[in-house]
Amino acid sequence: MKLNKSLRFNIYPRELLFSIFLIMLPFSLFYEKRIGTGLISYTDEALAVICILYIVYFSFKKGIKSTDLVLIILLIATVLITLLGNVIYRLTSNWFSVAVDAICLAKMFVTFIVYKQVATYDKRELIIRYLLPIAKLLLISGSVCGFISLFVDIGMTGGKRYGIPSFYFLFNNEARYGYIVACCLLVVLVSENNKRKKSFYEFLCIFNIVLTTKGSVYIVLVCYLILTFMWRNKQKLSPANIFVLAVGGTLASSMQINTYIRDQESPRMVLLRYGFKTANTYFPFGSGFATYGSDQAAQNYSVLYTKYGFENRYGLSQDYGAFLNDCYLGMVVGEFGYIGMVLFLAMLIMVFIPINRIILDKKVKALTLALFIGIVVSSVGTAIIKSSGGVFVFAFFGLICGYSQNRQNRGDGTTLTAESKNSDSQNVGNGKIINNI
Repeated sequence: MKLNKSLRFNIYPRELLFSIFLIMLPFSLFYEKRIGTGLISYTDEALAVICILYIVYFSFKKGIKSTDLVLIILLIATVLITLLGNVIYRLTSNWFSVAVDAICLAKMFVTFIVYKQVATYDKRELIIRYLLPIAKLLLISGSVCGFISLFVDIGMTGGKRYGIPSFYFLFNNEARYGYIVACCLLVVLVSENNKRKKSFYEFLCIFNIVLTTKGSVYIVLVCYLILTFMWRNKQKLSPANIFVLAVGGTLASSMQINTYIRDQESPRMVLLRYGFKTANTYFPFGSGFATYGSDQAAQNYSVLYTKYGFENRYGLSQDYGAFLNDCYLGMVVGEFGYIGMVLFLAMLIMVFIPINRIILDKKVKALTLALFIGIVVSSVGTAIIKSSGGVFVFAFFGLICGYSQNRQNRGDGTTLTAESKNSDSQNVGNGKIINNI
């Protein structure tokens, strides 16, 4: 019996696996908020473990080079220094919590490295192609529901800001939803050749971001628009770009600045202030994992919180600790100490360097850089960067940087070519041909 060639298609296990995880990360947020905690709510931690194993395997097989190697060394050094804080000061005896916190630190960086490596060898950009229909569907359905939510409450909005309901679609968190739709636009910009379609989905993305009413996402939008406008000829950051970005970002986040920074007694500002106090007290290694500002410190209600009198502060008490895990910078300073904080900033630079070298369409580079600026700035007053949403964004950083390097190697800075799209029938790399009869 002859096989019908029209029914033949390829399955590439590695690319498919990492595509599924990119889909599951936002879904895990939906599941956690709408249904409750379960195994799927640990998708980001599971991905982190897989990425760590992949890095170990890849290191022995082909070796890790360039900024990725520097990033791994910095990450290991940060973990070891913070563990010294645990060993010396003994503020917690729960070593399981210490391990969870260590993975929490590593997960966005190892995810970035692995997705960058996978994308570099994904010659036909299968991951982006797998994600494209879902990205378009989410942008369209989100826009329709967002428009309806302006007039009718359909259970997808929070309180009102700027006179409009804050929209979060299915994810119960406006800021994370904003980052999700921005990554969806990245998928479209990388893989779509039609300019009209690009502009259409760009409009939908901007519409969704505006509806979130969140300053941390508005930073992304403002930076994206500024860079797109200013990068007419050269896609390079200049002092003028940086100045305009700083002014625009400050204006976009004025509400958050007034709430989180100017108010010295706001929960997040208290966490930030006491983070530096913790670093001074437990100099130079910091207080150690699971002791200050982290998820595990909140779950176990760290002895430092009792020492600092947080029981009497709104949002920081044991009975109502809604903000205990909501100031990432405070955690970095307190748990890692000053040495660890410097190493952490160096790790962010190692992520920024390949982002700044992206050679793809200027809008792709502008949006990727805008996402990087937004998620780093938002870490002052939120914990998005270490959530499943943060891991999701860092995965896209790696994906876009990997595809950029891939195209640079073959001398192509354009979007996915027709030849690449039609090459599915070939068995290349780690792909396996599956035949349906």
